[in-house]
Amino acid sequence: MYLNPITVDNVTYNFTEESLKELIKSEATLKLRLESIKLEAQEAYRKIVSNRSTVYDFFSEAFDDGSDEATVSRDDVNELLESIGSDVLTTTWSATVEITVTVVGIKATSPEEVEDIITDNIEVSGYDLELHDPDVRVQEIERE
Repeated sequence: MYLNPITVDNVTYNFTEESLKELIKSEATLKLRLESIKLEAQEAYRKIVSNRSTVYDFFSEAFDDGSDEATVSRDDVNELLESIGSDVLTTTWSATVEITVTVVGIKATSPEEVEDIITDNIEVSGYDLELHDPDVRVQEIERE
């Protein structure tokens, strides 16, 4: 059963009692969500103000002697970045790594077949590493 029509801004709406209840519920939900977003925005603004102050203080101290140039260490910059919730500066490294493994229980007809089995089946991976020129070398083969 429809309630009396309601006109708002020259638009007429016809509601049932049930649809009007749903509209009121959704309005209450939207109001709560808007309040939550408002609080998040206020907190973000407080963070921005705090971060601006932290960065200003950092550079004010670096230029405290009145000069036009300053030298800062990577550790000091990383401390600043970390304090404002930013990613720290990193360096890309490379390394040559030696891994020694003993493989036992290989069934094969010859030492050459053992070497083939090992070199075809051993690989090194992990931690999203970019590996260049992996070199698997068999150093010693002996019967068990």
